[in-house]
Amino acid sequence: MFAKSAILFLYMACVVVLGAAFTCCMLVGSRNKSEQNKAMLVFIIGLFVICFYDMGIYYCNYVIGIFSSMEVMRIGNCLIALTIYAWIVVQEKVMKKDSLKLLGRMVKNYILFYAGLWLILTIATSVEYFYTMKWLLLLTDIVLIVGALAVSIAYIIYAAVDNQKHSLCFMTITTALLLWNYISYFWGETSVYWGNSDFIREPLDLTIVFWLAIAVTTLLYAYHTGFKPTFHEKTSVAEELVLASGKLEDRIGKVCEEFGLTRRECELLELIYQGKSNKDIAERLFLSESTVKTHIYNIFRKMNVKSRVEAICVVNGEKIDDGENADNQ
Repeated sequence: MFAKSAILFLYMACVVVLGAAFTCCMLVGSRNKSEQNKAMLVFIIGLFVICFYDMGIYYCNYVIGIFSSMEVMRIGNCLIALTIYAWIVVQEKVMKKDSLKLLGRMVKNYILFYAGLWLILTIATSVEYFYTMKWLLLLTDIVLIVGALAVSIAYIIYAAVDNQKHSLCFMTITTALLLWNYISYFWGETSVYWGNSDFIREPLDLTIVFWLAIAVTTLLYAYHTGFKPTFHEKTSVAEELVLASGKLEDRIGKVCEEFGLTRRECELLELIYQGKSNKDIAERLFLSESTVKTHIYNIFRKMNVKSRVEAICVVNGEKIDDGENADNQ
């Protein structure tokens, strides 16, 4: 009885931590709207749904003894798959790497196909017929795990190369724990295939430990990368001007739309605004310096400016000083 009470306590603790993370992101969003913060909110909502779903299953099965049907249990696979989808979106917004867009899109489309397939089969077929396709279902699980792992490892490598310590830690821990939870459900399904339901009991009981760890990791990341810089750290005069005139990302987006800049050119314009040199930009984007110069030339031509300073003035909505000397690309 003590073990059951402890597990239920962990579920409630997970809800509290997720509530704190959600509040943190909402407060940041009130000051600084960004795609990354929106993606984090969706991911946290997914974690909320999973936590309440797991808690309901555990309470019904092991506390009051009302065992859930297999149809209800299989919905867990769909929910975790959709949470992994939200997690991939978070990684995309954190790292902003165009080179992984195609892979991420393929994996996300597959996850939607997977969740839809499992949901349709769960609703439209009997348990007996459902498990006659066990090898096909097993294959769909394996493809999802491999795809999600491939995308996440690629983003983790980028975070390590860019020396983004908070992002690296956040993505590594969350990816490992998310996949463990998915594999535990996967393990549970395969145990049912061979009539060994007791084999999965302990790993499933422990899933709340990993959901709680994900919740804590998410809260810490949201605090250190969003809440703390927004509400606690002192900003310089330049940063205050940026905040006063709107978020840099939004302003650059408007400039890119106005002058017809490509996605890559928008990325370069943001780095130019940050004061990065051609060499820094080349290393950051894995390009040659000559390619960077070509992109900058095209940016200046489209924006009708002659220097980095003038380009920054356009982003800030400031008047360009005609007497100012143009700097080199």
